[in-house]
Amino acid sequence: MSSNQKVVNTERKIKSAFIYLTETKGIKAMTVSDITKFARINRSTFYTHYRDKTAMVSDFEDQILTHIEKLVLDHSDEKIGYQDVSEGTPHVCAAVETVVDYLNQEFNMSRALLGPGGDSQLEVKIRKLLGRLIDRQLVEVKGQTGPTKIPDNFAREIIVSGLMSIIKVWLTEGNPETPKEISTIIMKTRYLSPFDLLNVKKA
Repeated sequence: MSSNQKVVNTERKIKSAFIYLTETKGIKAMTVSDITKFARINRSTFYTHYRDKTAMVSDFEDQILTHIEKLVLDHSDEKIGYQDVSEGTPHVCAAVETVVDYLNQEFNMSRALLGPGGDSQLEVKIRKLLGRLIDRQLVEVKGQTGPTKIPDNFAREIIVSGLMSIIKVWLTEGNPETPKEISTIIMKTRYLSPFDLLNVKKA
């Protein structure tokens, strides 16, 4: 086995151990000894890859944040616009589709980090990232971020909170929907009112 393959295998073991321990013990209670024991590696091997537990967690989180930002920016030339989705399936933006596909590829890690035993600060970071990306799209589409039907800060928070809630429900379900189904759900929530989403008939 090549040295590069050994590195890849060790990192995979550490990652698997981290996911398991995050969901069973939580990041705060987890120790390097727990990780090395579950991954079946010695402490010196762990420290060859990471300075400490904090550096390891930061590395995993930075990978997710970097990928999300890159995937969205890669499709920044795709203009958003209103869709009438009251009947039929909406067009799914490429950025939404690729981000959901990525989270599906990293499903276990995303679920662990955003779950009760994970790091609450990761959600804060993702929210800030999404807020910045939404502002950038608005500037490109409207030429400016206002005016909106309600103040910008409230409008942005509603959008970001909705997106995060859908993702977190998806990650915690026992029988999750496919990435395609989640992408469609996300798109529908962008254009339908709460009454439409709940299928409440107009009086």
